[in-house]
Amino acid sequence: MEEKNRNANRFIAAYNRLDQGLRDIYSIKRNLTFSDMIRKVATVNTVVKKFEEDLIDYGRLRNAIVHRSSDEIIAEPNVDVVEKLEKIARLINTPPRVIECIKPRNVFSVSGETKLKDVVVEMSKSGFSVVPVYIEGTIVGVINRKMIIDAVGKFISQNKDIDDSINEEVSKCLDIFTETSHYEVAPISLTVENLLYMFQQNRKLSSVILTENGNYTEQAQAVIVSADLIDLNTVLDNY
Repeated sequence: MEEKNRNANRFIAAYNRLDQGLRDIYSIKRNLTFSDMIRKVATVNTVVKKFEEDLIDYGRLRNAIVHRSSDEIIAEPNVDVVEKLEKIARLINTPPRVIECIKPRNVFSVSGETKLKDVVVEMSKSGFSVVPVYIEGTIVGVINRKMIIDAVGKFISQNKDIDDSINEEVSKCLDIFTETSHYEVAPISLTVENLLYMFQQNRKLSSVILTENGNYTEQAQAVIVSADLIDLNTVLDNY
């Protein structure tokens, strides 16, 4: 590689990796231009959406760097541009997994028959904010601090004794909420990009439970909450 063309060659290599990676992942044919592909993929990929305008510019820059008829390099890009494109290509082709980017922490889960007061005590001691709930080995929901407050508040509004409310089974608290859009179950292989997309698509989503294969009958290995998104976005910025 000639030193004078070093940045250009790095740029073209990263561009080609990115172009091929996106076409493979999303089954995009060659007859769709790079710019049109970026616009299309930006609707389903948070990384591409984040860098959408930059990538459109890089597509134009690629055409300025390489002579159309001879593939001869006729321009040299700035090293900062090259490094940014290489970073985006890495994010697309070797995306970081969520489980590798969060601080290791234990997962606390309970059965539906567990008394509410026992969950409250454990959450108070451990700092857990979201607890997966199992019935007969299957995840049936999650319980969080807001749900506990709402459950106790419901009992109080019905003029029931506070001691009765905290001695109720957790499953009774879950009955208050009929929709499950506030949590999802995903495989341990979930990437940061895919997680961010899940939260982007579902504004009600507050937690994601990671299991080995994303099955509700598997043991929870990690619980990701919306507060983790700041750190995970930082991972993408520094990857």
